[in-house]
Amino acid sequence: MWVKGIFNTHLLAKMCSHRKRGWKVKTTTDGSVNGDKNDALQDNDLGNLPTQEYNEICFIGTQSCCVCFVDIVDSTRITSKLEPEKIRKYYSIFLNNIAAIARGAGAKIIKNIGDSLAFYYPVSSGSFGISVFDNVLECCITIIGARDTINRKLQEEGLPPVSYRISADYGRVEVAKSATSIENDIFGTIMNRCSRINLMAIPNGIAIGNGLYEAIKLSLLHHTNTSYDFEEIIMPQHNIGEFVNYPIYHVHRNDDFGSLSRLDIPESGWAPINVLLVDDEEDSLWTFKECLSSGGYNTDAFTDPLKALDHVASQSPSHYKLVILDIRMPGLNGLQLYYRIKAINRNIKILFVSALEAVPELTSILPDTRTKDSFIKKPVTIESFMGTVRATLTQR
Repeated sequence: MWVKGIFNTHLLAKMCSHRKRGWKVKTTTDGSVNGDKNDALQDNDLGNLPTQEYNEICFIGTQSCCVCFVDIVDSTRITSKLEPEKIRKYYSIFLNNIAAIARGAGAKIIKNIGDSLAFYYPVSSGSFGISVFDNVLECCITIIGARDTINRKLQEEGLPPVSYRISADYGRVEVAKSATSIENDIFGTIMNRCSRINLMAIPNGIAIGNGLYEAIKLSLLHHTNTSYDFEEIIMPQHNIGEFVNYPIYHVHRNDDFGSLSRLDIPESGWAPINVLLVDDEEDSLWTFKECLSSGGYNTDAFTDPLKALDHVASQSPSHYKLVILDIRMPGLNGLQLYYRIKAINRNIKILFVSALEAVPELTSILPDTRTKDSFIKKPVTIESFMGTVRATLTQR
C-alpha cells in the first residue's frame, strides 16, 4: 500500500534512506518498508502532499551525553483544581525558571512534555573530565535549591506550591534534525530509562542511573575528594523491572565537601557570607542568585543599581563580603557603582560579570582589582562561576 498520513520514526528513517537512492517507497501489510528502485517517487504518491513534509525528522548521528528530566510531583491533582489561565501561569513559571537554570549551566533544552522538562549536555559527549559531570550535578542541585524561589513566585500569583523530581543519566543517544526546529532532538534507550528513573527519585530529590554514576567514578579516579554522596536505591520487589541489573542512586551533597570552602567558614562556627548581586538582566540575575543561594551564601539581588546602592548604604559597612556587578546597566553602570560602594567600604571585594569583550581593559584602571581574577565573562558555567566566587572571597 502507498504510504499516507502519520508513521513512526523507524519507518521514517528507512523511507528517508530509500528516497536518497531514488527508490519508490511502499509499505507491506506488516508495516515494513519496500523500495522499488525502478520507479521514481512522485509527490502525488503521498496523497498530493509536498514530499518534504514527510522528512519532518531525519536521524543524523549517534553520540554520548548526559540527559536530565525534571518532573512535577502530583501535577494532575494540583492543576485539576485550577482555572485554565491559572494552569498556564503555573506551568509557565515552573518550566521557564527551570529552563533558565539549565541553559545557564550549558544545557540544551530538548522539549517540555506536559509537566516535565527534558534537556541534555552536549559538552559531555565523549568526555570524562571531572568538570563536565560536576557541572551536570551542580545544575541539578541548583534546580532543587531554586524551589523556594519558584514557590515564592507561585505564591505571588495565588498559585499552589510545587515539588518536583530530577533524574539524570549518561549514555548513547540518536540525534535527529527536525524540519520545524533549529534544535536537534534526541532519541534512544537512555531517554526512556531516564524518564523511568525520575519516578524513583524522592520529591525534591535527584536520582541518577548507573551510566552517569560509572562515568563520574571514572572521572574521579585521580581525585581523592568528591562533593557528593551516592546512595543506591533499593527497589521494591514488585517494581524492580529493568533495574534489576541497572542500579540507580540518590545524589546529595557530601557534608564534608559542600560548595562552601572551609576557608569561608570562620573558626567560631557557621556564619553565612553575605553577597550583593546587581545585574539588569533578570534571567542572569536569577540564575546567579540561585547558584549562590544553593552554595550557602546569603544573597541579595537587584536589577536597579540605584536601589542596590541605597540598600548598601542602609546596611553596616561590613555587612557584605562580596559584591558582584554587571558593567553595562542603565542609570548607574558597574564602574560607577564600584566607586560608590568602595566609598562606603574600601575593603569590600568586588567581582565584575559581563559579556563585554573589553572588561579586562575597563577594570584594569580601577584600584584594588586584579585584571585576571576580578571579572567573569558571560556565558559562564556554574562550576566556573562558583569557583571564581570562592577564589575572590579567599584572596588576601
